[in-house]
Amino acid sequence: MKSIILATLEYPVQKGGIATYLANLVACFPKGSVHVLAPENPQSHDTDMRSDASIFRRNLLSRWLRPRWLAALYWTDWLAKKERADMLIVSHVLPMGLVARILKRRRGLPYAVIVHGMDVALALEAGGWKRARARAVLEDAEVVVANSVHTAQLAEALGARKEKIALVRPSPGFALDTVLPPDRIEAVRKFYAMPTIGYTLLSVGRLVERKGFAEVIEAVALLKKDGRKVNLVIVGDGPDRRRLEALVNSHQVADLVTFLGEVSDEDLPGLYAAASVFVMAPKSIGADVEGFGIVYLEANLMGKPVIGSRVGGVADAVVDG
Repeated sequence: MKSIILATLEYPVQKGGIATYLANLVACFPKGSVHVLAPENPQSHDTDMRSDASIFRRNLLSRWLRPRWLAALYWTDWLAKKERADMLIVSHVLPMGLVARILKRRRGLPYAVIVHGMDVALALEAGGWKRARARAVLEDAEVVVANSVHTAQLAEALGARKEKIALVRPSPGFALDTVLPPDRIEAVRKFYAMPTIGYTLLSVGRLVERKGFAEVIEAVALLKKDGRKVNLVIVGDGPDRRRLEALVNSHQVADLVTFLGEVSDEDLPGLYAAASVFVMAPKSIGADVEGFGIVYLEANLMGKPVIGSRVGGVADAVVDG
């Protein structure tokens, strides 16, 4: 059995679509064939113990070295030697792609690079040496894995050959056979004080401008003016929360919009199931773009219709009609 190293700066217990995507990808490989190198995290013990893959936690971005990713280069090289790796997989074209390219040139270790959208867009936008390095990473890779058609097109624009690009779309963050009994859904609804009357929209994601929460809040305000009462429940946290709360107050919809903050992975399926419709309307802000959108699939898995915007990779996650 071949030995594979996955080296990444994002992996559970970290939250987010990329961490979920990578963990689901690792689960597709034969048990014991993949060894994961991920950042140190004091809360990772239980997650790591449940994983079929061996997970090595190290400080991959140094405070003292320049460039900071030299620590990632050291530990990736160490783990590749330790496990006699036949293949290296890295996530993001920069900086982990540079680590992979150096090890290929130094030790002949072939690599695949997983790209997610914004990482490629940032390299394209930056130009100069950054774009040149990212292009070299894609050119030297055995395979370039893209999470959506949009991301694949960005990778091709950066220099990846079309025949080298593999499209591997994400899957939901919880089991595909998840079925919730009505009493479990009702328990989650009560615990989070979700509305029991009327139409309830649910949005899930990191509270940043690109996710489009402000536009959804404004839509709720417009519906209220038209005499249509629609409740909005927002799950997640982030730097844009205060601005969004201020927007809710200025539009006088505080009685219709609820911020739940972060919720447990165990409760998230119940929140999807308790809602009427899922909505997330992301927008592109320069290179900052939605690469896919796992949350749409999770809502679908709980039987909910979804509303998205035709931006980035969202069209891969939301099938119109």
